Amino acid sequence: MSMQKQETTQSWSGLGVGTDRKSFLAAVSAQLPDFEAERAAEAVFCGLSELLSDGLMRQLREQLPEDLRGMLDACPRHAREGDGKVDRDDFYLQVANHLNAEPENVRLVLHGVFAALRAQLTEQEAGKVEGQLPRWLQGTWAAAKLGIDRPS
Repeated sequence: MSMQKQETTQSWSGLGVGTDRKSFLAAVSAQLPDFEAERAAEAVFCGLSELLSDGLMRQLREQLPEDLRGMLDACPRHAREGDGKVDRDDFYLQVANHLNAEPENVRLVLHGVFAALRAQLTEQEAGKVEGQLPRWLQGTWAAAKLGIDRPS
């Protein structure tokens, strides 16, 4: 009986139980009612693929529900280039361009998608992500967990 309870709950253990693409996108939409949830998630995941190692991106894929994993595949719009170093302005502009949004809205979008993504990860994986993010993005990642410092 406890197994059935796990399958119906919206909590996430990082083991593939308890959520799907629809509920993930609903969580993003709840955070970002003025944006299309799927496009916002794609834009942020594309940006993350520029910042995180291939190994960590594979680990993130494994913690997401199967029907959501494709969103973390290599971004066709922004092939990895150069030395892997992306500065803050370029990152924000890349996400804004991917989403066709104003750059000043990017932090709000990041916060909303990060909050939904963090709910999908084990604490250990969330810590690995934070460790690989640049310092200028770590605060947004941490704030998304706590539900604080939500940009307006």
